[in-house]
Amino acid sequence: MRGFVFDAGAFIALERGAPLLLGILEEVLHGTVQVVLPRTVIAQVWRGGPRQANVGRLISAGGRGRDGPVIIDELTAERAKQIGVTIGKISHPDIADVHVALAAAERGHAVLTSDDADIAAVGLALERRSCSRQAASW
Repeated sequence: MRGFVFDAGAFIALERGAPLLLGILEEVLHGTVQVVLPRTVIAQVWRGGPRQANVGRLISAGGRGRDGPVIIDELTAERAKQIGVTIGKISHPDIADVHVALAAAERGHAVLTSDDADIAAVGLALERRSCSRQAASW
């Protein structure tokens, strides 16, 4: 199943009602696309207000198994160690960026990002879809 890993920019685009992200949300809810939501990114973006209704729908769809349409990539002790080791190797300052990159690399998913440079700086070979280059569709 094709899939995406969301960084904070993808969540924000969904919150703002970007057509591309609304389309992805519908595909996810119909089970035709898989998304991975790193727990660190959820912590960055979640505020709980009514503007985040679609974000809440997406997060709520998570946790139904490792092969479902929405996977919450938890910040387990093991994942925290992987992130820490990667940060030590590359000196990248953002825990969430590294979490996104590791989750995408493990699954072969594209990263939906608003900042290609931050994700690219992690140094893993990843496909990235930028909302900054596709602002009209996001």
